[in-house]
Amino acid sequence: MASLSIDRVTKTFGHQTVLKDVSLDVRDGEFLTLVGASGCGKSTILRVIAGLEPQDTGSILIDGGRVDHLRPKQRNVAMVFQSYALYPHMSVADNIAMPLVMQRLRLAERLPLVGRLSPRRGRVMAGVKGEVEAVARQLQIDQLLARRPAQLSGGQRQRVALGRAMVRHPQVFLMDEPLSNLDAKLRVHMRAELTELHRRLGSTFIYVTHDQVEAMTMSDRVALMDEGRIIQLGTPNELYHDPLDLRVARFIGSPGVNVLPGLVLASGAVEVCGVKLPVEVEAKEGSIVDVGLRPETLSLDAHHPGCPRLAARLQSVENLGAEVFLRFIIEAGPAEPVILRASLESYERGRHHGSLDGVVQVSVDTQRATVFDAEGRRIARRPVEASVVRLSVPAE
Repeated sequence: MASLSIDRVTKTFGHQTVLKDVSLDVRDGEFLTLVGASGCGKSTILRVIAGLEPQDTGSILIDGGRVDHLRPKQRNVAMVFQSYALYPHMSVADNIAMPLVMQRLRLAERLPLVGRLSPRRGRVMAGVKGEVEAVARQLQIDQLLARRPAQLSGGQRQRVALGRAMVRHPQVFLMDEPLSNLDAKLRVHMRAELTELHRRLGSTFIYVTHDQVEAMTMSDRVALMDEGRIIQLGTPNELYHDPLDLRVARFIGSPGVNVLPGLVLASGAVEVCGVKLPVEVEAKEGSIVDVGLRPETLSLDAHHPGCPRLAARLQSVENLGAEVFLRFIIEAGPAEPVILRASLESYERGRHHGSLDGVVQVSVDTQRATVFDAEGRRIARRPVEASVVRLSVPAE
């Protein structure tokens, strides 16, 4: 196990700067995920840590010591690639053993014919075989050691790639979108297996993905990247419930956050689509803002007279079995649908009473609303007593 620090790293390819003064501290034994859209620089960070790409400026430190001058094999990190990178002509056992063979055998001992004449080779390979079998048992692939990669499923190949990394006992595991080539059901299964593997090993994992579900379900902390910078680092709950940037709010969460245009009034209150919300922010009067509302902050409810209302039309219903997503268009708002997450019971109850055919009551929990300025930065809120607004939503 080891801590890892990235200190003000910059990396360019030609005239394109892909990492812009990136700094990051990864704790000993932590599972940290780098997440973001394609091209944001997350895979480049892994390659710089591994020594596969030299950075232009900045330093990489493992357990407080700089490793910039070390070759990749000397950094004691192991990388699992998206493509698995297995040797197709070798057995599973030989693929897993390859890092140890390269480390422990001399060049002459690795030669097919000459190496067999060395009495030392037999002793070394016996030790390597034992370590390979131990790792294979951990990954439950000990029955596959004689097979070749072409005879394995995608999940089995992924385990072999993990075994090849584990057998080195690295200080840091680097994983570059290792589940992206698997089907949806197998990805869910492998997420659980990777989480359990991290718990058993207690090692430092740095994981790269563009899938925010993987980031949210597996990580101790998540670093969300955009255009070569880390725009927020925190726990999955912090990124979901307390985003510091509108880009974070939009990227994290499935379905995504609802964003409504707003205007700051003289009192600091926020007006959305002509309705004053019980939300006050530290911003100038007349400022244009965006109000973020997660789908679960909207709920179906009975009508209460005197509550502020937004006229809208029901656009579609997406039934997922345990829950339902209602999409509606606010007539005085943007053309983009707003999504409400409802339980199947409340949705069926509304259909049974016919309340979804006429006026739908939507409650907004403004206590959990987030407000962003024109540049997408989070705006601090002032505490207010009221926290719920009722929205009247006529359906088609």
